[in-house]
Amino acid sequence: LAQAVLAQEPLILSHSFVALHSGTHSMPMEPISFVFADRATVPGWLGVDVQDEIFQHLVDVKPDRILLITDETVDSLHGSYFSALLKDRGDILGETGHSDAAERMPEVDKFILPCGDACKSWANLTTLMEWAFRVGATKRSLVVAFGGGALMNVTGLFASMLYRGSKLVYVPTTLLAMHDVTTSLKTSICFDGRKNNIGTFYAPLKILIDAAFCRTLPRGELFSGIGELAKNAALLGGKHAEGFCQALNRDRINSEHGGSGDEFAIDDSMLSTLLALGIEAKMTVLLNDAYEKTSGMIFEYGHTVSHAIEKAYGDGVVPHGLGVTYGMISSSYAAEKLGIMSAEDRVEHDELCWLLLRRWPLPEPKPSAETVLALAMRDSKRGLAGEADDEISDVLLRKMGDIVPTATNNLSKFPCSLVFEWLVDMGFPSQRETAEGQVQQG
Repeated sequence: LAQAVLAQEPLILSHSFVALHSGTHSMPMEPISFVFADRATVPGWLGVDVQDEIFQHLVDVKPDRILLITDETVDSLHGSYFSALLKDRGDILGETGHSDAAERMPEVDKFILPCGDACKSWANLTTLMEWAFRVGATKRSLVVAFGGGALMNVTGLFASMLYRGSKLVYVPTTLLAMHDVTTSLKTSICFDGRKNNIGTFYAPLKILIDAAFCRTLPRGELFSGIGELAKNAALLGGKHAEGFCQALNRDRINSEHGGSGDEFAIDDSMLSTLLALGIEAKMTVLLNDAYEKTSGMIFEYGHTVSHAIEKAYGDGVVPHGLGVTYGMISSSYAAEKLGIMSAEDRVEHDELCWLLLRRWPLPEPKPSAETVLALAMRDSKRGLAGEADDEISDVLLRKMGDIVPTATNNLSKFPCSLVFEWLVDMGFPSQRETAEGQVQQG
């Protein structure tokens, strides 16, 4: 696998992982190499029910202390996952209270953050810093991010700043984090009502993925991870679109799990196939653009409107990957209106998105179109495409698998009125139309 990556060939996980068991038996970890151009090569391992292996990977770093950072949900579901680290230390000490082996075991301190984007705040980042020094963190200490994408974002930023860069290990617990966050050097928090506008690029020491965590994901979180796969399917087409469509296929769900097909079920084999495709999609591109400034910017597709919708609803209401998928159909609307995408190609693009979105409609009441648009106009990418005051930007497609290239980081600018039109068409209430209606009634 590592040789294929270094040779700049597509990253393909071995069949032994892609054809993962359909039951619930464990599968030993396989090595994966995450190559971020010439900036970093991060060793990773991936398996199922591999708690002991993950534990050993952490001990092998030989830290003096482990700073375990997690969130409330993960702690309630998997709070005992690392208990062996504490238990073993106590058992080794035994009755005498002295042991050379025990001396080699690191101390473990745990910090629990709020769930979702609520953890990505300046206040939480400050609190993490104060906690680290209070418990005695040193340059030998190891930071472990144990949670989903948001938790990994803030923990990565914290690790990049502590002692100007501390050892960091990612242990993702959501599908989104496993294939979309581990495959990026980005760290971030949200500030002043904006998404991801403070952050760094920072490489972890290791990435340790136990796909078994996906078994406990709530419906929205599982769909969030699949939403980012919808993005890859639209951007890259081919096997990425085929894999996505197969996962959401009603006939497959009905034949394999019973029911009408409107339910959603995914076994370990299909999950691992999607995970492999997601990692391959990102790493093939980031092999040449570690900081996602040029070719890697394509993975921002749909994010301008997505971030705005997420913030307008409030943190944690609309899962990120689902917001991205709604943002994608906003961008396809603009592309057709601009004459870039044909009506037929837009139908094909949007049908792919609705395979997922029909299973997760936006909550009511929706925020106003004006609120969403105002947030979209403050997107952290703004300025890269030289937008005028009445313009907005996003990645645009001619059709699935055919990205419009630009000299401005693959971002295309277009009238923000197109986003407003789409929002109103989607049922976001317009304060403007309400006011006009009241005037007419008066």
